[in-house]
Amino acid sequence: MTRSNTNTLPNVAVAPNAFRGSLSAIKATKAIASGIANSNFYCNILEMPLADGGDGTLEVWLNATQGQRLQHQVHDPLGRSINAEFGLANQTAVIEMAQASGIELLQPNERNPLKTTTYGTGELILAAIKAGASEILIGVGGSATVDGGAGCLQALGAQLLDQDGKPIGFGGAELARLASIDISGVQAQLEGIRLSVLCDVDNPLIGEHGAAHVFGPQKGADTEAVKILADNLEHFAHVVRRDVGIDIATIPHGGAAGGVSAGLYAIGASLDSGIERIIEACGYETILQNEHPFLLITGEGRLDSQSHRGKAPIGIAELARRYHIPVIALVGSLESTPQQLQEWNILAAYSIVQQVCSLEVALANAENWLQDTATYVGNLLSLAFS
Repeated sequence: MTRSNTNTLPNVAVAPNAFRGSLSAIKATKAIASGIANSNFYCNILEMPLADGGDGTLEVWLNATQGQRLQHQVHDPLGRSINAEFGLANQTAVIEMAQASGIELLQPNERNPLKTTTYGTGELILAAIKAGASEILIGVGGSATVDGGAGCLQALGAQLLDQDGKPIGFGGAELARLASIDISGVQAQLEGIRLSVLCDVDNPLIGEHGAAHVFGPQKGADTEAVKILADNLEHFAHVVRRDVGIDIATIPHGGAAGGVSAGLYAIGASLDSGIERIIEACGYETILQNEHPFLLITGEGRLDSQSHRGKAPIGIAELARRYHIPVIALVGSLESTPQQLQEWNILAAYSIVQQVCSLEVALANAENWLQDTATYVGNLLSLAFS
């Protein structure tokens, strides 16, 4: 059914994150909106696709700001030349680390964080500065690396030297050879530039919950590699503290993207909640303030006990709490308890999966199942307004 945009109808905010492996945030938003439109519930839809610093951040930001999409040639995690994109609007640039240093750029047998580097991300930062950016937002989800951001710093002009005064190589394994670091070259490149790292996790750089132990296996590290990476990141943090005077070991968010957040923090970047910065950049709080939706529908691929650690659905639900807006979540995998949902201001959550099936089948049907579930929700809502 077609809905007229009239003030006599209630407003519903639709604000999902991406469903990883199947739907971008924008496609998920359209699917939910279409599902509600197919129901018996008449309302105005406020489309508010989300990102939290992970994959899709650039797309969501460009959709909200109508900024420019620019390309630049950089090096991928294994040093091969590729074209990567970034966005620019009003001297603010948005970079997705995944564009230059992402795990999806590699074949499964190429994924080895002992060798992969963040150098290309540094090249994207420089490209954004050359294009006129004075503020750069860096989404760090989806990386292939656990190098503490060392490669990124090298691209920006830092000198990471071994005991013979020669530059170390790239990758997490090379950090073991680091004897000194000089960031004066970086400071010259970044004069007058504000860097903000958009983090979707709050893990520290080192320790049991640090970058190597938590994220190393996701990026291809086996048990032995995880131990090497953990030791090397601890050594990296020690050298940075000694030579730069910044303690990056245990700062919240420092472990994001294999520690690139910690490396960028050492050169003056702020480490921010990705979802909070995206909400701000896209003007979503203003929409909630002015349009007064009676309900907000969010969602993403999985909702579990770790979702509160910086993930988009929880961030938007917390914002909705301020304006006394109830929240419903539509997700692929639902592993949160009712008590957890209540703590997060999520009134109810529903899995969109319609049958016992493989992950491949679930991913292939995600768009249709999300739309169907939104139709069911719309029909339930119609009972309250009948």
